[in-house]
Amino acid sequence: MVSCKPKALPEPKPMGYFRIDLPEHKYRLMDTAMPFQYEQSVFANTTIEPQKDNSLWMNITYPDLGASFRFTCFTVKNADSLRKLMISEDKMVKFHYQKADDVQFSIINDPEARIWGQTYEIFGKEVATPFQFWLTDSVHNFVRATLYFDGTPNNDSLQPVIQYLKEDAMHLINTFAWKP
Repeated sequence: MVSCKPKALPEPKPMGYFRIDLPEHKYRLMDTAMPFQYEQSVFANTTIEPQKDNSLWMNITYPDLGASFRFTCFTVKNADSLRKLMISEDKMVKFHYQKADDVQFSIINDPEARIWGQTYEIFGKEVATPFQFWLTDSVHNFVRATLYFDGTPNNDSLQPVIQYLKEDAMHLINTFAWKP
């Protein structure tokens, strides 16, 4: 087809992101083979995988959001093993410094519930794990969890999802209880 108008040059479209509709937070109590119980989102699925080294892996997966929290539960053998686990967590967070714009941490201290730990928010467009935490009873158990996404991170566009999942993680932490 021939036209009398000159062919228009292509114009770049403005940058945009897809719309993310997030459901209202709803939770249910989870009592699994892990040495703790907690409340988790009704929109998430849980799987537990025992490991050869006697640690337990647990995944809380959000299929509609393409994200999961990956947990590892270790047995604390003595004060030295607890110290090594805490140092290992610090090293794992520091690994992300090369991509991070900022790292903010909060201390968890609940002696009545025998829960101590830290949360880490890792900010940056290409940070692979924007939220991590660990919890311990300081005597028997140490649990670490990391938020992962199924695709290549672009945390600018994922920020609403990251915030939503951080709220779920904080709810999990606030309802966390060690089993007797």
